Amino acid sequence: MKRALAKCLTLAVCVLIIICYSTISLAQEIAKPKGYPSRPITIIVCFGAGGGTDQMARAIATAAEKIAGVPIVVVNKPGAGGLAGIPEFLGAPSDGYTLLQHTDNLVTMYASKKSDLNPATLIPLFIGEIAVTQLFINAKDDRFRTEGKPDFGKVLEYARAKPGQLSMASYGGINTQEGVILAMLEKRLGFTSKNISFDKPSERYSAIIGKHLDVLLEQPGDVSQLVEANEILPVLSIWPTRFKDFPDVKCTGEYGIDWQPVMRWRSLFIKPDTPPEIVKYLQDVLKKAWETPAHQEYLKKKKLDIVPSYRTTEETLKIINREIEVYSSMYKELGLPSR
Repeated sequence: MKRALAKCLTLAVCVLIIICYSTISLAQEIAKPKGYPSRPITIIVCFGAGGGTDQMARAIATAAEKIAGVPIVVVNKPGAGGLAGIPEFLGAPSDGYTLLQHTDNLVTMYASKKSDLNPATLIPLFIGEIAVTQLFINAKDDRFRTEGKPDFGKVLEYARAKPGQLSMASYGGINTQEGVILAMLEKRLGFTSKNISFDKPSERYSAIIGKHLDVLLEQPGDVSQLVEANEILPVLSIWPTRFKDFPDVKCTGEYGIDWQPVMRWRSLFIKPDTPPEIVKYLQDVLKKAWETPAHQEYLKKKKLDIVPSYRTTEETLKIINREIEVYSSMYKELGLPSR
């Protein structure tokens, strides 16, 4: 009798849990605006296929289209340092069917007067990724290794002994996030290098793997497969302290640099005159997509959990406005055009 009663109680508890779970799930359903979305949504990516920015757009699109119930198509429009795809975005109707995927490059281009588009005038739906930066070397480059391990001390020694000869592969020039980081490193550590920028990620990676250039300035998640394949290795983390994911890699703080560097962030934007109910819907969809276990596993795999990544619209706008001031100040310090 007691066993039968216990089984009944257990069954009742299970049923109650299922009912509660179903109620919570229904409560968490995202209310759709009337008639939206009824067709595919397009994300314009202003960079080439294969890089971290493109990967971010495709990963969040995969997660979000399952929630929105319509296809989300990623279209790459690389060129002009990330400006090529913006006219198409700005010229599209403000109906929520065309989104812009962009990065902190919007801030650097505006702060350096290379673009008149103030990103704070757009609506950032969220920041989905914040990526830290490292320097990488060819895994077999004995010039920059000690006992088989990467040694930034040797990179620095080479750079100081041969001014302007250390070749650096990166995404952009002096006005970009990478360019500012490199300029500040040179200024504080007393060396000069030759920065070679590439729009296509594959080109800058192959330049290091093929030993055509010496060092790569990149986000660890973008090259995680190359690191796992032992083709390139991190030699310096651009951060005041060592990263838990790279405990053996020295950081800039160990070389007397106490500044917290600007970071690579990736966001989705929508036009400011989009109906508020559509904006709210997309914010909710993207947040739910970002929180899915599959997407969280993607972030972990890509080393995008080293620092907290998700930021709301309001938090993103604060970051944008603050970084416009930070970059403007840095450009002035470096003697560059600035707002």
